[in-house]
Amino acid sequence: MMVNFDFLSEPIRFDEMKINVLYVENERLFRRVCDSLINDRTEENKIVFSENYQPYKAKGNVCVIFDYFRLSYSSSVMKKMYEQTEKLCVRELQTETLQLKTHIVKFMESVVQAYDFDFDFNYEINIVDLFKSVDFKPHIENRDVLNVLSDYILILNKYVPQKLFVLLNLHLFFSKEELEMFYNDIINNHINLLVIENKMSFNRCLYENLIVYDNDFCEIIEN
Repeated sequence: MMVNFDFLSEPIRFDEMKINVLYVENERLFRRVCDSLINDRTEENKIVFSENYQPYKAKGNVCVIFDYFRLSYSSSVMKKMYEQTEKLCVRELQTETLQLKTHIVKFMESVVQAYDFDFDFNYEINIVDLFKSVDFKPHIENRDVLNVLSDYILILNKYVPQKLFVLLNLHLFFSKEELEMFYNDIINNHINLLVIENKMSFNRCLYENLIVYDNDFCEIIEN
């Protein structure tokens, strides 16, 4: 797995035991990189992602995260999650699922009998529809931001696998100790992660492979 930026002499290579951190000192260049990643302009700005020396498109393969306080799950992720959870119910909660469907049917029959007019309903209870009706989803509100971020990446990687996660200005919001715990989760789950920073206002963390591109157009790599 590699990503090539036109201003770097060598592509950034990913190691399962390391987290790559790209520090771009120049604000204009940093802004261009962020704009390219967030707005899917990587090709026109010569940012190339590849796996086994085969290029791949960023869209659908690279998840860029920059707002750590407003994470939300797309409809495609929720759809996959519901489908997998339904399979879990059939496989491991078969008795409970059957009992629930039976109770719902009996309840609806009672509603029909109690009503003044003639009503009917669908006797085939869909578990996915039930999940939607109770707004079944990962818990985000009133939780630690970094724990939510970690769960977010792990859930996306499970249900809609990404080749790479890119996090912008991560060190701005979290301490060295917090990030080392976060990195440990990422590495243990074999997830490719690239952190891109603009301010060298942080102490280098355990697991980090630091690539610096400074205002003098010099590259410094600290393994």
